[in-house]
Amino acid sequence: MRMDRSLVWGLVRVIGVLLFIIPSVFYVTRWYAKKQMPGGSLKIKSALSLGQNKILYVIEWDGKKLLLGVTNQAISLLDQKVDMPTSDAEEVFEE
Repeated sequence: MRMDRSLVWGLVRVIGVLLFIIPSVFYVTRWYAKKQMPGGSLKIKSALSLGQNKILYVIEWDGKKLLLGVTNQAISLLDQKVDMPTSDAEEVFEE
């Protein structure tokens, strides 16, 4: 009986350690992947379709808001605003 009890407690400890290690490894790898991902600060704030294969995008990147016109042939920077609050930038781009 003594051998069975120590075997059970050993198994419980292994399971407990695994329940701690597996989620920890998962979250650390996700954090590291986000940190290493290029363009991690790039966000599409809004998109407006203007017809077939023509779209306007409001992009936020490094504290700047960029208005891009995108077609099959080209991507054009139409406007750029620096360090504006979100509500003001949306009003400017809507005009």
